Amino acid sequence: MKPIHETESSEIPASDSKPVANGQLLPGVNVAVIGAGFVGLVSAAGFAEFGHSVVCIEKDQERLELLRSGKIPFYEPELAELIERNVKNKKLSFSDNLNEAVVGQKVIFVAVGTPSLESGRTDLGALDEVAASLSHLLTSEQILVLKSTVPLGSAQRIREIIKTHCNGNRPPAVISNPEFLREGSAVFDFFNPERVVIGGDDTDAIDTVIHVHKLGMLKPAPFVVTTNETAEMIKYASNAYLATKIGFANELAGLCDSVEVNVMEVVRGMGMDSRIGSEFLNPGPGWGGSCLPKDIKEYIGMAKASQQQMLIADAVLKANVRHHQMIVEKTEKLLGGLKGKVVGVLGLAFKAGTSDMRSSPTIPIINGLVQAGANVRAFDPIVKERGEYLPAELEIVADSDEVFAGADCLLLLTEWQDFQLLDWANLGSTMKTRKIFDARNLLPPELLRRHGYEYAGMGQI
Repeated sequence: MKPIHETESSEIPASDSKPVANGQLLPGVNVAVIGAGFVGLVSAAGFAEFGHSVVCIEKDQERLELLRSGKIPFYEPELAELIERNVKNKKLSFSDNLNEAVVGQKVIFVAVGTPSLESGRTDLGALDEVAASLSHLLTSEQILVLKSTVPLGSAQRIREIIKTHCNGNRPPAVISNPEFLREGSAVFDFFNPERVVIGGDDTDAIDTVIHVHKLGMLKPAPFVVTTNETAEMIKYASNAYLATKIGFANELAGLCDSVEVNVMEVVRGMGMDSRIGSEFLNPGPGWGGSCLPKDIKEYIGMAKASQQQMLIADAVLKANVRHHQMIVEKTEKLLGGLKGKVVGVLGLAFKAGTSDMRSSPTIPIINGLVQAGANVRAFDPIVKERGEYLPAELEIVADSDEVFAGADCLLLLTEWQDFQLLDWANLGSTMKTRKIFDARNLLPPELLRRHGYEYAGMGQI
């Protein structure tokens, strides 16, 4: 097995000038990105900004027409402007014709969805479908790159699918290149990666994929070059660890509540230790989104399939569910009961900076409030539709002022900065009782108490 190693990117000027080598402009590459979801769109627009010629392939006609009209199907800061600029510069285009779009493309990134099955394992149906379709189209000179989050052994699985259908022709190289984009700051992350992980066994293909990333990188970043399997595992291990760290901070906040210690001071002191670090130590309503929940389930399922038991990961998953229940219980305690009470919820998205409601902790929390008899109304700066996730009893209002009016309590669940700027003094006068549970520790307790609120936070005293 090839050992893992790092290579450092060269210094790239943060300007309109393109990188040079031996006095020559480094060439762009013809790139195709299959899938116009979160990962696919950010990657396609980012590679186009680097100077590559990119076609993004999307079979959903409604989404395709939206993109061609200059709009994007979800909220992600700076992405719409990035797409608009590169479409205008003719560096980025959109197509629904896979057969035509991949012809002449040197590197084909696959960024299709890999959701969870009911079992918790990953659904590879879309990936298998793409691989079977591409097997008739790709040549040995092209490179297939798996950008989707895929389980251990997926690169080999795709090689076998392509080999079965390629009519004896030499198949293209298959490279694993997992993404580490945070929703809400994905554009920044794309241009400023902490590392780029590339797995494969074809040296020329790996060098080409490094070049695709390196061409427009704003600052030096390490390239972690390893096997396909190790690259796949790095992604899952990273997300399982991040979920563990968040879960620890949430449990710590509960303990700090019971012993009357300020959790924010505790995690600040912990974070100064370089072995621990301050990132992902902020208590909140629980982890969610499109990545951590499904990735930790696959991580556990992968272990079970290998007759291993992941005791820590299992506990992290259970602790997160329990934490949602704790938020409901703490709200009930603040109000002295939930039946018939009006709870105003600030925030619906799983985190600030995104419209994503997938596995948002707000969903089980709001469901718990409704089931306990509370009347719940909510406001989010971006999420305006109930969709398939939230209960029919929930009222989504168009303005934050409506959340306050007549409310027995406010519950802050998403850390939108907009909420810090609300007129807390005057809006509180419209409430039935000035009570607030700040489940994100976003607001200064002293300020709220000065305005007459009974304040509860996550481990705050």
